[in-house]
Amino acid sequence: MQTASITERNIENAKKLIVEVINTGKLELCDRYLAADRIDYQDYGLPAGMANGHEGFKRVLSGFLEAFPDLRLEVQFTVADNDRIVLYSSTTGTHRGPFMGQSPTGKQFKVTGVDIFRFNDEGKIAAHWGVFDTFGMLAQLGLVPLP
Repeated sequence: MQTASITERNIENAKKLIVEVINTGKLELCDRYLAADRIDYQDYGLPAGMANGHEGFKRVLSGFLEAFPDLRLEVQFTVADNDRIVLYSSTTGTHRGPFMGQSPTGKQFKVTGVDIFRFNDEGKIAAHWGVFDTFGMLAQLGLVPLP
C-alpha cells in the first residue's frame, strides 16, 4: 500500500517535469524526474523503443520544441492510483518551425491531453502512457481540412 506522502511526492515530481523541464525547454534536466530505463508506451509514429529513456524523451520533445518554441503544458487536475499518476492538461503553442513535414503557419493551438505516469521507488517516472489531441492541434494550425 502506498502512503499519502509518496503519492504527493509523485504528483509533485510529475508537475516539476512539466514546469522545470518541458515548459522551459531544459530537456537536459529530465534525469531529475525520469528513470534512465523509462518506457514510453505512447505512439509518436517512431519505431518501437525510440521514445524510451532519457534520449527518447529528448528526441520526442525536441521535435515539439523546435516546431513550437513557446510550448506550454498546464495541469488541470491529477488523479492518483498506487504508483500511477494521471494528469489531465492543456497544451498551447505557436507553430514557428517545421512540424510533421509542414512549414510553420504562425498559428496558435490549444488542446488537451492525458498522461499516465508509473513511478519507481525513487520517485522517478518509470513508464508513460499518453493521449494527445493531435487532430485538434493540426486543425487549429490549418494543416488538415475540416468538413
